[in-house]
Amino acid sequence: MARDHIEYLICNQLDRKPLIDKGISTGFRVAELSKDHCTGAISYYASVGAQWIRIETGYYESDLEILVLKGSLTIGTTTLREGHYSFLPAGCLLDTTCSEEGCELLMLFDGAPIFTRSETNRKKAQTELRINDIDARGMPWGAPPAHEGRPAEEAPPGLGVKFLRVDPISGAYTLLTKQPEGWFDPKLEKHSIWEELILLDGDYLMGRMGKVDAGTYIFRDGCIAHGPQVSRYGCVWFARGNGPIDFDYEEVPWAEKLVDKYLTAKNIFADQREVGSWGNWL
Repeated sequence: MARDHIEYLICNQLDRKPLIDKGISTGFRVAELSKDHCTGAISYYASVGAQWIRIETGYYESDLEILVLKGSLTIGTTTLREGHYSFLPAGCLLDTTCSEEGCELLMLFDGAPIFTRSETNRKKAQTELRINDIDARGMPWGAPPAHEGRPAEEAPPGLGVKFLRVDPISGAYTLLTKQPEGWFDPKLEKHSIWEELILLDGDYLMGRMGKVDAGTYIFRDGCIAHGPQVSRYGCVWFARGNGPIDFDYEEVPWAEKLVDKYLTAKNIFADQREVGSWGNWL
């Protein structure tokens, strides 16, 4: 796998460093979450301070996805507020960008983050695929669709999804998924694609990794089996994959006992839902 298996990081515990472009500071401070050693694709947890501005316009040579976690970010005439998402295909113009109050965000590049100054889109940029602004936190939850290896009716009860983007050619997706209070899936699962995951809100038992909380970041090759999966008070994940997701399940004898132990634990919860530093996404 071109990216290392990361399971797991806590975003807001990572040191952020200045992002430099051609020897000049951009004002962004970033923590690298994962990087593709072949293509240069990289995922950042980033922040800018209040009254930040980048006057220069131009475009990135690779696709860029943005999710605002805290504060706000204005690109041209569009302001992305907390919980808002944007997708800029490679070569699409990034207008003057600023933040009045400061911002924490995810910046996810599908190639090396090379910025070319310009006042127009790059020739043949796929501007028709651009998504200026989606209120990801505010949009309604939908039922999970059928996937190879998991018919819709076999999805664990209560699971909700919000599709933010699906590539029309590769089937690569970006979505939010919700697990309600008391949700569990005692099986182990694996996929034929990689997964990139960030827990935005709530609590989760991620297989043998133990309890994780809001801010947890994971990148794993799909062939790595994971589970069982449980949430005591409910949670929301941000997830990406590089193609249509499929499911290959495995049942193990110890999983149900681990699920029960997590749901009845007394000493690791405060007897209420844990809302992370990025607010309520449920």
